[in-house]
Amino acid sequence: MILDLLRHGEPQGGRLYRGNQDDALTEKGWQQMLDSTQNKTWDFIATSPLIRCADFAKHLSTTQHIPYQIFDDLEELGFGDWQGRSTSEIGQVVVDQFKADPIANRPPNAEYLHDFEVRVLSVFEPIIQNEQQHKSVLIVAHAGVIRIIKSYLSQSTIKNMFTIEVISGSCERFEV
Repeated sequence: MILDLLRHGEPQGGRLYRGNQDDALTEKGWQQMLDSTQNKTWDFIATSPLIRCADFAKHLSTTQHIPYQIFDDLEELGFGDWQGRSTSEIGQVVVDQFKADPIANRPPNAEYLHDFEVRVLSVFEPIIQNEQQHKSVLIVAHAGVIRIIKSYLSQSTIKNMFTIEVISGSCERFEV
């Protein structure tokens, strides 16, 4: 099966730990996603329910006549007290500690990383196991969701997931 992972483009409000805050895309963000998906097609699209993903998935579904489905469990990691805040507001040292060891340095009131992993993989595994029905799948999601999936595919620990770069609007292809 061909699997493409598309991260949403730039959202309104700039670079924030927005988590499950539901911000729309900027024009630039929309264009980033259009550029990444140009001349590509799929049998099925799975998307996060947040509008920065779901609106684009619906657009692709409509223009390319591809079925799509919203999966609530593809929503981004809940960042708790960091939600909607920038690195400068949180503090670079605190953010660096979190990225170095996100399990031990969880933001206050944030979703537990292991719970997030279970949530994402509970949707991802059935999608990729359904290759009889779909030969190619696009998942439209967030950096955290994509990091969980990439960690799973590479059989690496989620403790290191924040070392995986996921660029806004990027679309990466995998054979699974």
